[in-house]
Amino acid sequence: MKKGWGWPVGVAAILAATVGLNAWVYRVANDDPSFAVEPDYYRKAVDWDSTLAQRRQNLALGWRLAPRLEAFTLERGALLQITLTDAGGAPIRDATVKVAAFFNARANDIVDSTLAPDSAGYAVRLPVRHGGVWELQFDVRRGGQRFTSIARVEAVPAGKGL
Repeated sequence: MKKGWGWPVGVAAILAATVGLNAWVYRVANDDPSFAVEPDYYRKAVDWDSTLAQRRQNLALGWRLAPRLEAFTLERGALLQITLTDAGGAPIRDATVKVAAFFNARANDIVDSTLAPDSAGYAVRLPVRHGGVWELQFDVRRGGQRFTSIARVEAVPAGKGL
């Protein structure tokens, strides 16, 4: 190597190492499955009045939603069943029920599903792979009416804690 080339090569090597280290840190920081950012948070903040109006609508309807999550297996997940009743306690069987479900420790991994009517009310099989607390965000529509509900349930592996 010619005399005087040591400094430029050293500076280039240090810069390359810095860029490589920053790329590694970026990957590690963005690859954390337990990190979640609320999607479109600004729009939700601007629409806060409509959120409050929906809460008032939920109270006026008086509907009750009761979720039940069966024990899960890794192969089949878990069956989520809900009962939906009106203000008088009569079952509601003609609604469209959707759920956004996620394991609290992995809140960035959301499963969106539509529940199908069954003998108990409505049901869907969720790909549950983790024991612990799951959040279920329900959106129920019947005719021109809309009802929302959020519930937390405990997922338990089959054969344990039963």
